[in-house]
Amino acid sequence: MPKLAISPTFLSDFSRLDPGVRGAALTVVQAFMDGDETRLETVPDLADHRVRLLRIGPEWAGVVAPGPGDGRCLVAIRRSDDALALAREVSAEPGGSAFVPPQSSAELFSGSAPPAGAPRVTGPDELSAHLGKSFDEWQITLHPNQHRIVDARFAGSAQITGGPGTGKTVLALHRAAHLAARDAAEHPGDTRPSVLLTTYNRLLAQTLSGHLDRLVPEPDVRSRVQVITIDSLARSVVYEHTGLIPDALGKEALSERWREAASAEGLPYSGRFLVDEWEQVVLAHDFTSAADYIRCERSGRLLHLAPEHRPQVWDAIQRYTAAMRVSGEWSYPQIAAHAAEHLRRTGARYRHVVVDEAQDLHPAQWRMLRAAVPVGPDDLFIVGDPHQRISDNRVSLASLGINVRGRGHRLRISYRVSQEILSWAMPILARHSAVGLDDDADTLAGYRSLLHGPEPVLRGCRDRNEERSALGEWVRVWLEAGVAPSSVAVAARNQWVVRHVTKELQARGIPTAPLDAPGDRSGVRVGTMHKLKGQEFRCVALVGISDPLLPPKAAIDSAEGDPVALEQVHQHERNLLFVACTRARDALYVSYVGTPSRLLPQAEHPAEEAAEPAGSPAR
Repeated sequence: MPKLAISPTFLSDFSRLDPGVRGAALTVVQAFMDGDETRLETVPDLADHRVRLLRIGPEWAGVVAPGPGDGRCLVAIRRSDDALALAREVSAEPGGSAFVPPQSSAELFSGSAPPAGAPRVTGPDELSAHLGKSFDEWQITLHPNQHRIVDARFAGSAQITGGPGTGKTVLALHRAAHLAARDAAEHPGDTRPSVLLTTYNRLLAQTLSGHLDRLVPEPDVRSRVQVITIDSLARSVVYEHTGLIPDALGKEALSERWREAASAEGLPYSGRFLVDEWEQVVLAHDFTSAADYIRCERSGRLLHLAPEHRPQVWDAIQRYTAAMRVSGEWSYPQIAAHAAEHLRRTGARYRHVVVDEAQDLHPAQWRMLRAAVPVGPDDLFIVGDPHQRISDNRVSLASLGINVRGRGHRLRISYRVSQEILSWAMPILARHSAVGLDDDADTLAGYRSLLHGPEPVLRGCRDRNEERSALGEWVRVWLEAGVAPSSVAVAARNQWVVRHVTKELQARGIPTAPLDAPGDRSGVRVGTMHKLKGQEFRCVALVGISDPLLPPKAAIDSAEGDPVALEQVHQHERNLLFVACTRARDALYVSYVGTPSRLLPQAEHPAEEAAEPAGSPAR
């Protein structure tokens, strides 16, 4: 671990810096003391080449000079140009400064307390006025350059992709409002819902509905947009045509039942493998015969299954699904497949469909959406990001009759998450590209943000009590600095940690509310990381980001040694953590106890990472 001393004038200079700069500096210096020298930069043409710059964001840097023995000394933290000038001065007189012993600086950079004041973000002129508004108003603010996409007329289906913070959800919201207003003008006598705004997540659907109420105050226009989850749509269609309310089982419940059945029959396949094979191959391709299944390529599946073994797998799936029919049980993709059949027979029910978080929908759900709207101009407007996929689904829109070629737009500028948070979070993905819905590779190359704010803070704690206490201090400082409680989110991977966090905050007199609470509820939002999906906050704290909580041991065990399922578990958890980190606009705080999760950007777990190569193909 590098030794770091500080100059005699450092503390007085440091105390006068902006709180956001101080927080960013503490994070960078702590990482340096932990052995991360990636931000240490050489300066050409110095008299003493040992003088370096320690990069702290795009506008600030620390000047590091030779210290006592083989250590280094942090002389000052200045704006980049001033830091470069100071580095030249220090280099001209090497060894001329007196130093405080390294032990003293260890206390300064322990990360024991949050910086005073609210985290602040800055942006270009076109966003400055919006940043000064309430966060509620900010949540429906569209970047001026994106109005052309909202107002466009497309000859067919269109797809918008982009990384976190590029405004995809806000774009979908404004697009739905625009289509409804156009529909009201073109069909004044027909007031039925003609625009479907859908997503896979119930909480996100509720949030979209609330935002749309504010964005579209005219009752005649608002009534034309139906906001509903993809599963609710499928269930309602099946109910309308059969009178049955499908009883849906999640993948974990299905995997357990099929595992027991396979074990009793002596089959050499895990329950998770069989369920995945059914949902991701059979239902995904809409196979109805063993011959089609035996011939198929099984693209996206890592584990090879020889043709001679496929009849056995097909027969097992047929037996287990027959048992489900007898019990009146369904899987979610299965319900969507039946809904698609009904819609193909009875006809479309909308004139326009807008899909948010498109990357997480199953092929059967896409067939249902294709059948829900007639093929034609502005039929499907699709937004998503394959890098934020937290499901097992792999989709090719072209194979499902949805053509977006020539009508795709890739957003590379973020204006809802700071550059500092993006730079910290992107290494979590541990891969360079993902396959999009249009079958093309989607990369984050050139992806950047217009906003700048404090660096994320990664805090290691000795035990759970210290972690909860540190979290309470960070949240208290945010609230006392004027951040609205509903603009602060605290999340963990499992419900057990969430319960303890809630108790800690309430014991400190800090009001809390569930992450899926209505938007008008006051209180710091607390819940699991999955419930952060699609949401947006000023400040986000993630707690319990430790091994073996992330990835969860139970999820790894559920793979039953199946390499396909195990690889999928790891990638799912990477995407989930990436999504959670990028829900913060202004500030991100992450803590762990003991050993940090192997998925964190600054964690080092060579043994585990060797078992999961970064370049493993997607399932």
